[in-house]
Amino acid sequence: MKDMAKLGITLMIVCAVAGLGLAAVYAKTAPVIEQRAQEDLLAALKAAIPGADEIVEETEGDQSYWLGKKAGQVIGGAMKVTATSFGGPMELMVGIDAEGKISRVEILSIADTPGIGLKVKDIAFLAKFAGQENPNKVDSIAGATVSSSAVKGGVAKAVEVLGSVLGPGDELGPIDLASVPDGTYTGTGLGLRELQVAVTVAGGKITEIKIVSHDESPGYSDPAIAGIPKAIIEKQDPNVDAVSGATFTSQGIVEAVKDALKEFAGKTGKAALDISKIADGTYEGTGLGLRELKVAVTVAGGKITEVKIVSHDESPGIADPALIGVPKAIVEKQSVEVDAVTGATFTSQGIMEAVEEALAGAPTK
Repeated sequence: MKDMAKLGITLMIVCAVAGLGLAAVYAKTAPVIEQRAQEDLLAALKAAIPGADEIVEETEGDQSYWLGKKAGQVIGGAMKVTATSFGGPMELMVGIDAEGKISRVEILSIADTPGIGLKVKDIAFLAKFAGQENPNKVDSIAGATVSSSAVKGGVAKAVEVLGSVLGPGDELGPIDLASVPDGTYTGTGLGLRELQVAVTVAGGKITEIKIVSHDESPGYSDPAIAGIPKAIIEKQDPNVDAVSGATFTSQGIVEAVKDALKEFAGKTGKAALDISKIADGTYEGTGLGLRELKVAVTVAGGKITEVKIVSHDESPGIADPALIGVPKAIVEKQSVEVDAVTGATFTSQGIMEAVEEALAGAPTK
């Protein structure tokens, strides 16, 4: 009996010592782990909002997101979202630029099947989202459709939240219905798939919106197909709230109505950079591709004569077409806005960003 009591006391002492040891280890390592987590989060945010010199967290209701600023001006936003995939929860960091377009998608954690679902982590797949307004335009990976859909669903959630904060993704302003001649106008938009609408205007008002064709999911899309046209007519404005559970279809109808009446919309895009007024010289700027890169831009006689990549740490082989093609395209087009090179979208955008930064700070004549 005494032996049993002695054994019990010994076990209690051992457990107490072990507990104290674990507590001491936790107390020592917890700050390090927390610091590392904060560093990883900041790195992900900087990648999601390239060019930001200040990142601030904002909360609206139960939604939290970050806004990136440069010289006090908001240039983009980022949001961490969770989606449900084949293997369970998937965590994403999604960046949106000031025009409401996707700037970057990064998978922070995923529990899908190695070799199948994990294909969505490939840079080539994630790079396809850059520059898009509707993530559903990105083709799913064959054999990993569930995981691909989860990524697109998560990105769509971020676009919906940040899009309302950063503004519309297109350059069209309000539609002046009073200037629209009586008639019926057709337009297309992209929900889950392409759809077409016919918009009838009479007496300066939208009187009917008819869904001419669509291939949306039966049942799920029905509330949007019935409700969005009605809401637009009641509001006399295409910018109406999406129907819960049918966000893509709702956005597709809104996009199609805007497309039908786009010739009567005002323009709200930012003013183009006037290269002809920039003084002769060579100017340097930095941008973020997969990593930071630096360019030197030479201007002579009011024209860009050379764009040189000064330094970069992009992926050899994959980035090469962009490193060669984008500078050449900028010189040929005399614009910082050129098409991204397929398969090297991040690098392409990084070069354009760096050139724009170089010229934005250049002296004028």
